[in-house]
Amino acid sequence: MTVTGGCQCGAVRYAFDGPVPAAYACHCGECKKQTASAFSMAVPLSYDALQVEGEPQSFQSAAHRGKAKHNYFCGQCGTRMWHSPDDPPEAITLKVGTLDDPSGIAPLGHLWVSKKQPGFELDPASDQHLTQPEDLVRWRANLGKGS
Repeated sequence: MTVTGGCQCGAVRYAFDGPVPAAYACHCGECKKQTASAFSMAVPLSYDALQVEGEPQSFQSAAHRGKAKHNYFCGQCGTRMWHSPDDPPEAITLKVGTLDDPSGIAPLGHLWVSKKQPGFELDPASDQHLTQPEDLVRWRANLGKGS
């Protein structure tokens, strides 16, 4: 199964072989700002798994604990598509909202619940963290696997 997605204007498109990995939601202030919403949903992937058409742009910001985070977006419409600690990207977090068909994708975990927007109820069965796990990469990889 091929999974496809891209930016709002279509200048940057991507595809990868599915299925879509387990999704998580982040409720931190930066994710709220970049989505102009209450949270952001993402899935972890290897950048090598993506076939990208178009030229995404990037800018660097500081992630939690001061590490560099490279933010990739469409230079024409501004849609944020993925993040990576590396430039060029290796491991990425792909934004679920950029998928052509995100239906049926619910977050199995939640980060930065301490900053959650009031009025949103989270699935009590989901894996929730007030901030984020010490080993975020491992947490993402094990999400939904019962580990």
